[in-house]
Amino acid sequence: SAKKQICEELKRIWKLPEDQRRKAIKRMYLKWHPDKHSNPEMATKAFQYLQRQIARLEAGIPLEEPEEEDTKPYEPPPRWRGWYDTWDSWAGRAHHAQHREQAYYSSRGGYSASGGYTGESTYTPTFTARPTPEPVKGRVWIKQAEADMIALRIVLANVDTKQEVCCHVCFLAHEVAERALKAGKYAVCGLHSASLRHHDLVGHAGALEQERRHLTVGLQQLAQALQSPDYYLKTRFPNQYVPHAVPAEQFSPAQAREAATCAEKILDMMKRLVEES
Repeated sequence: SAKKQICEELKRIWKLPEDQRRKAIKRMYLKWHPDKHSNPEMATKAFQYLQRQIARLEAGIPLEEPEEEDTKPYEPPPRWRGWYDTWDSWAGRAHHAQHREQAYYSSRGGYSASGGYTGESTYTPTFTARPTPEPVKGRVWIKQAEADMIALRIVLANVDTKQEVCCHVCFLAHEVAERALKAGKYAVCGLHSASLRHHDLVGHAGALEQERRHLTVGLQQLAQALQSPDYYLKTRFPNQYVPHAVPAEQFSPAQAREAATCAEKILDMMKRLVEES
C-alpha cells in the first residue's frame, strides 16, 4: 500500500545525513502531493500519513506502522511548516505567469523544454486545481473570526476569578487567528483544500507575508506566539502531556491575555487585508 511504501522510504531516509535527509523529504512531499495524482483521495490520505510520520520522527517517536494508524489530527513538523502554504501562494501566481513554473523547477534541479522536473524526483508538474483568490469566501471567514473574538472576550473577562477558563481563552485565540488567516488567504491567493484542513498558523502567515508585505509586517511572529505553545491541542486534551494532565490547570491569566492580544492583532491585520481585496 501507499502508506507501507511511505513507511519503508522514511526508514531509509532517516538513516541519511541531515542535508540528504532534508532533500529526500522534500522529494517525498512532491511525490505524494494530492494535486498531482489521478486518485487525489488516496493521495491526500497518503500525504497526511507522510506528514504525520515525519512529525513523529522529528519528535523522536517511532513510526506508526500503517495497520496501527490512528485518527489524530495532523500538525505539520516545524522544519517543514509553510511549505504547503507557500505552494498555495506560488501556484496561484503561476496560473497567471507560466514562466514562473520554469524558474521554480530550474532552481530545484532543472526544467525540460517539454515541461517537467528533471532533478532527482520523477515528479512532473501539471498545475491542475490551482487555488484562485475568492474574496467572497474571505469575507465570510473574517466574519466568523470576528464572532469568535466576541466569544473570546467574554471568557477572557473571567480569567482572574476562574483560572480554569484560561485554557479556553488560549484555544479561542488560536481559532480566531486560524479563521482570520484563512480568510486572508482566501481573499489574496486562494486556499488549497489541504491547507484548509490543517492548523499551521505560521505557514498561513508566511504565505500571506509573501503576498502582501505592506499589510502583514510581523504576522509570522504573532502566529508563532500562538502556535509554539500548541494552543490547538494542549488546551483540550490531557494526553498531550506526559504524564497526562488537566489542560484547565496548565494555563495562567497572563498567558490567556497574551494569547488574546495576539489573536486580536492578527484579526485586525486580516480585516484590513480582506477589505483591500
